[in-house]
Amino acid sequence: EYLWSLEGGSASSTPLVWTGMRESHIESGGNQTRAMYLSEGGALGSRDQLVLAVMKQLLGGGEAAVHRGARHGKLVTSAAPYTSHPFSVDCVSVNYSDSGMWGLSVSAHGEEIGDVLKSSIGVVRELVSSSDEEVQIAKNKLKLHIIEERESRAGVLSNTARESIFLDGSSSSTEVCEAVDSVTTEEVVSMANKIISSAPVLVSLGNGEHMPLQREL
Repeated sequence: EYLWSLEGGSASSTPLVWTGMRESHIESGGNQTRAMYLSEGGALGSRDQLVLAVMKQLLGGGEAAVHRGARHGKLVTSAAPYTSHPFSVDCVSVNYSDSGMWGLSVSAHGEEIGDVLKSSIGVVRELVSSSDEEVQIAKNKLKLHIIEERESRAGVLSNTARESIFLDGSSSSTEVCEAVDSVTTEEVVSMANKIISSAPVLVSLGNGEHMPLQREL
């Protein structure tokens, strides 16, 4: 249940050790299936968290709004040919004080969930071939999101609270954007290789008739 809740974390919790290689399939009524495919992520405030945030934008699974007429991200574009029903694919990044989870959240018709999940995982694996230009575009999108988020009062309070609890102090938008700019293509490729080789966790809820097993992915 903690995977579905995706809630916070505690700075005083017992240090976590990622083990992975677990899967759970919960059958429920209806035609839809939701699945999450997760690997070890980065701790809050770590360099890994920053690199993973850039990777999230590379996949098109970030927070930046998709405006009318704009191109869809890689995740949606890759999965679309396999679907005839509504679906969603997003990148999940959850950061705690000492560890984190990073991966995919997929929702699709039960008959199509396997193809959507497999195509999305394939897109993640392609990150090992990311170019300098692609990484720069992703960093620009991430910086835009950071600036927009901190323009609202709620965003400022939320960021300040998290940073005060976990990082012993707050950072300005300029400082965070400068940190984003410092992320290199080599770091992205290295992190992509780490994600691919990480022992994953697979959980699903819904129509599981066509849900693939972890070893089939």
